[in-house]
Amino acid sequence: MNAQPYVTFVSYFRNDNYTNDFVLRVKRATRFLVGQLQRAALDAEVILVEWNPPPDRPLIIESLDALPQGGHVSVRAIVVGKEHHQTFIGSQEWGMNPAAAANIGLRRAQGRFVSPKAADTYLSNEIIVTIARRDLHENALYRCDRCDVSLSARDLEELEDDSLLARLESLDSTRHSRMPHPPQWYIRDLHTNACGDFLLMSRKMWHTVRGFPLDSTVLSLDCDSLIMHAAAALGSHEICLPPSCRIFKGSHARLFTNRITQVWSPWQSRLDRFLANLGWWRVQTLCRSLFDYPTRKVRGVESVLGPSIERNFVKPAEQWAHGTVPQLSQPENWGLGDQSLEERVLCQAAWGTASGAVVT
Repeated sequence: MNAQPYVTFVSYFRNDNYTNDFVLRVKRATRFLVGQLQRAALDAEVILVEWNPPPDRPLIIESLDALPQGGHVSVRAIVVGKEHHQTFIGSQEWGMNPAAAANIGLRRAQGRFVSPKAADTYLSNEIIVTIARRDLHENALYRCDRCDVSLSARDLEELEDDSLLARLESLDSTRHSRMPHPPQWYIRDLHTNACGDFLLMSRKMWHTVRGFPLDSTVLSLDCDSLIMHAAAALGSHEICLPPSCRIFKGSHARLFTNRITQVWSPWQSRLDRFLANLGWWRVQTLCRSLFDYPTRKVRGVESVLGPSIERNFVKPAEQWAHGTVPQLSQPENWGLGDQSLEERVLCQAAWGTASGAVVT
């Protein structure tokens, strides 16, 4: 029996009515994932991070249905108190910080390979089969497409796993496939489209990059794309899984990308149109980076303006693509590695009882 799981999936959430059926979404997706891993006999770990729980609502981890048993999957829940959230600008308006929450689990993951996973998404069986072959490369960064579908509460409540997966595969979907970056960006050609939902790397590489980069706000803008480009600059190479390897996500009105709007001042708009009319795309990119426009606002966090994508993402990614070694913003105790947090074991795997288990 192994003393270490082969893979860890890290999910994160908060019971703040993000969608009307959010708790149902999390419960069903968690049970589905554990069942997939148990049936594949894949030694695995699922970490659930309950971030900044509202005092007037029950913890989601306490409302989970019974999880499928089988001896191969450990499920750990970690509760992170409000004191760790209040340090971020915008914390009074928005109770979640996805990057910081994910880092809690990524730091404590024991698997040889680790991926963050949105709490309400579903992995195709082909992804599980690929991982279960146990031939992943230590220096690879694995990506696949996300498919957004319209999934009803009735589907989640009534369909068993096989029927639910067949339903997901049959629905019309919006596929987030690889998109080429604008050539004037001069950055590596990586599949960053919806990359926060599946970004599988070795545990060693996650510790090398020190998890997702954090800024002083709750916005977590570009953190998933930044981590991909930092990992590539530090020796990782991207492998895109076949089209049959997909992540399914139920659409809703509060998807993060739908909540972002650009903010322009009059002079910025005039300058940008002038450069576009001349076809000076590279100069346009440099000006956007230098003067930091258009800034970005996320609905629900009205007091905070995030930097432009050219300043926040394109500038460092370009530098890394041309030989600059990433200067990691995360400290050595990233993911609150030096903090003792409340932790519960919701499902115990046989490998977790073996001697010599990994200690983080």
